[in-house]
Amino acid sequence: MAREKKQRIATDAAPELRTSPFAALDLGPLREGPIAATTASPSPKKEPKERLLLRRSTAHRSGKTVLVLEGFSPAWSAAKLEDLLRELKASLGCGGQIKGRTIEIQGDQPDRLQPLLESRGFLVKRGW
Repeated sequence: MAREKKQRIATDAAPELRTSPFAALDLGPLREGPIAATTASPSPKKEPKERLLLRRSTAHRSGKTVLVLEGFSPAWSAAKLEDLLRELKASLGCGGQIKGRTIEIQGDQPDRLQPLLESRGFLVKRGW
């Protein structure tokens, strides 16, 4: 029982296949060039909002509650974090500190903190 030899298909393109497959299509006014006047200008790109996680913590604080803000991007320098902390402390009338890349606000007042952050352009998600 002899095996049939497979026929090879030529891979070098024939001259009729070298032309554009869309050459025969009637494109009408699109053939004239780009349409600049009829399309609306694209809306300017908005800067993406930074997402922060707001969580409540009492661990290792003798039962006292603090609000922890985390999720700041590496673009936030220590000076910018300190400025934000200073503004939040003044607005809320409480204490706070920076630990690493997180901000801790003393007291249990998330209903006052979240609108302050959202007015500064952050997206705030509560983590409890």
